[in-house]
Amino acid sequence: MITNPHTPFSKKLLVTVLSGFIAGTPLAYVQAQPNPNAPSAATPSGPILNQSQLGSLVAPVALYPDSLLAQVLIAATYPLEVAEADNWLRNNAQLTGSAREEALKTQPWDNSVKSLIEFPDALNLMGKDLAWTQKLGDAYLAQPKDLFQAVQTLRAKAQGANNLKSGPQQTVSTQNQDGQKIIVIQPTNPQVIYVPAYNPYLVYGPWPYPGYYPPPFYPYAPSPGGMFFSFGVGLAVGAALWATPHWGSGSVVINNTTYNNFNHGYNNATNMGPNHYGNQSDWKYNPAHRANVPYSNPALNNRYGNINQSHQAATQAARQQSARNYWNQNASPQEKQAAQQTRENAQKAWSNASAQQKQAVQNTTKAVQNNRSTGAPHVNAAPREEFRGGGEMREGGFRR
Repeated sequence: MITNPHTPFSKKLLVTVLSGFIAGTPLAYVQAQPNPNAPSAATPSGPILNQSQLGSLVAPVALYPDSLLAQVLIAATYPLEVAEADNWLRNNAQLTGSAREEALKTQPWDNSVKSLIEFPDALNLMGKDLAWTQKLGDAYLAQPKDLFQAVQTLRAKAQGANNLKSGPQQTVSTQNQDGQKIIVIQPTNPQVIYVPAYNPYLVYGPWPYPGYYPPPFYPYAPSPGGMFFSFGVGLAVGAALWATPHWGSGSVVINNTTYNNFNHGYNNATNMGPNHYGNQSDWKYNPAHRANVPYSNPALNNRYGNINQSHQAATQAARQQSARNYWNQNASPQEKQAAQQTRENAQKAWSNASAQQKQAVQNTTKAVQNNRSTGAPHVNAAPREEFRGGGEMREGGFRR
């Protein structure tokens, strides 16, 4: 049985769901929404989030080691690919080591998303709440320096509550960067990283931002001492971590040597990105990996919404071809026979459809194509429960 998330139904539905998170925000996030009429110096035609709102968004990952945090923020700017990667990892949990690395080569995701496959707890946190992931990525794109400041504020509060300190898993230090004192979190052993698990409502002491709260709390494993902070199993880093926050500017600095090693090790020739030259470089956002997922900030839509449309079309075509190749090479004879029977049934149903039914389908198809050409989300998608049989979605969200 093959497990590949790149089917037309799953991708269309994921885009629809992510678009819906903007149009119909869950109640848990209502209090943290920006005022759409607020002025913004950083994003002239869009709203800004204040430190309380940013703190509530970044609280679940603010205590991650610096490099992992940087790559989580980058990956969050590509929420559709995060959803695909999370689904892929759950369906391919049996793959480890070189077998998993080889299987990942055919996936067209951004390298930041691919890197999180090696840190399943972090990827699962993002995959189980795509609304939060999307808002976190948009906040980083729109206000990177402000978001980094929110991280530092929360780290200081966790440190003051005696919940952030050095130990066998991590080293916590205070450094000076561009005249600013910052709290840095690094793995004690540079080759092994521990992803922390903590309750964001408790780990920072009394929650500092009444009226603005983190995403719904996810169960975590408390440490034996009853603290609000624990660690998962240590994970070998290898080439999977290649980014570091530059706290003063809000940018992310790429270690080019490590990045290039990852780029070559986890991609085939089709998906491989360009090499980075020199010792380091600044990360640059690539809208092509956003697909058709809109932005929650109008200024981001204005800035990126129409960029690389031809590149996005080429990427979509490459993904579809990759899906076809994967199917041809890995589907069992029974699966291929079932697919052929499904096609024949569909052709028969179409032949028997009335003229009115055919016209309705053509009208819907034309409306979808118009929405895609203008970048508008397809709000008339079929109800989610119709896709229960697809093994990927359920009513109310992504199937666990």
